[in-house]
Amino acid sequence: MEPPSPRNPIITLTTDFGLQDAYVASMKGVILSLAPEVRIVDISHEIPPQSVAAGGYVLSCAFRYFPAGTIHLLVVDPGVGTSRRLLLARTESHFFLAPDNGALGLVFAMEPPREVLHLTATHYFRTDPSATFHGRDILAPVAARLARGTAPAHFGEPVTDYLLSPLAAPAPQSDGRILLQVIMADRFGNLILNLKEEEYHTLAGSAAARPFHLEISGTTISRLLRTYAESEEDGPFALFNSSGYLEIAVRNGSAASELACGAGSTATLTP
Repeated sequence: MEPPSPRNPIITLTTDFGLQDAYVASMKGVILSLAPEVRIVDISHEIPPQSVAAGGYVLSCAFRYFPAGTIHLLVVDPGVGTSRRLLLARTESHFFLAPDNGALGLVFAMEPPREVLHLTATHYFRTDPSATFHGRDILAPVAARLARGTAPAHFGEPVTDYLLSPLAAPAPQSDGRILLQVIMADRFGNLILNLKEEEYHTLAGSAAARPFHLEISGTTISRLLRTYAESEEDGPFALFNSSGYLEIAVRNGSAASELACGAGSTATLTP
């Protein structure tokens, strides 16, 4: 079964291109040349360069709020031009186009794929695609043709061995602690960790009622709050953000700056 197609098809873009150069506009130009009726929505073009995990995280936080049938195009592609594959995925309600680098794993954790295809039908690509810009020359024209009604099966062959995630899962250690990783720092300097609230309660079990204890960058965080405004003292605290991920914050400040941490930094949680 295909996700329903909206009357006015939507294509979203999530990239690490920024807005200084012609990259985003070039992709939009290709899409609109092939499918002028499409509405293009920018989710973000400020993903940190080459941060596959951050791209997947941002898209995973946003895609659920779009109408069924929306096509989501994710281009954070440090492996562009190599043998890595380009994928078209179909879930219950959405389509996704992205490199096979694990970024879609964070999306699939929320809405599992019904089918994943390796894009091989070169006649749907732009002629003589650039080795350094597959977003413009392959993903954009495929997205446009998908929006116009071409069935997913025409674009390639099913695969099952795609990369599942750019991140290691929360890892229980021999001493009972749980090793976590920072996915990214957001615009406010909040550090987002690879642990969702339901996973926290599962891993902590009955110990979830015990005092909170998280160590990162030589700092121990013992406050797990519900909102940012609950923090009445200086220093970092933790909460579960609006997308359900564990986050380290500083009220009216930047946890990333205060702790000198960013994407890839590790933390340990003691249940």
